[in-house]
Amino acid sequence: MAAGDGNRVWFPEMIETLRSEWNEAMSFPALIELCDVLDGMFQRRRPRGPILPPGSRCPECGRVVGSESQQRHSISVRATILSLGRFGIASPEVTKLTEKEWAKYRTEHRLDLYGHRTTSTGEPMGKESICAHATPGE
Repeated sequence: MAAGDGNRVWFPEMIETLRSEWNEAMSFPALIELCDVLDGMFQRRRPRGPILPPGSRCPECGRVVGSESQQRHSISVRATILSLGRFGIASPEVTKLTEKEWAKYRTEHRLDLYGHRTTSTGEPMGKESICAHATPGE
């Protein structure tokens, strides 16, 4: 991984995929699928530790996993929408309108930040935690 890439979220190939795949007529389910693709690209580029359920002890460092700050970083739908404006893919007006429509759609369909269903208590379903330490050899 190149210097500085550890803090980068939007890699060039992700921006190009967003630029080529997004369009104004895209439905929110299709946008969620695009976010999943972008998140997969992001996760392949970022090092991460072992996936552990909250309250588990990491076999590498012995830390107890459980706080939200120790979860892996992911590309949210809103981050994707805001990136449309950030990278000049959509006008500021379209970006703002899409962001407002997403907020409404998300509420109506009980979705989390990533476009996935939440439980009746509002907790995301299937959320995983990882240990925040760097894996050996990096």
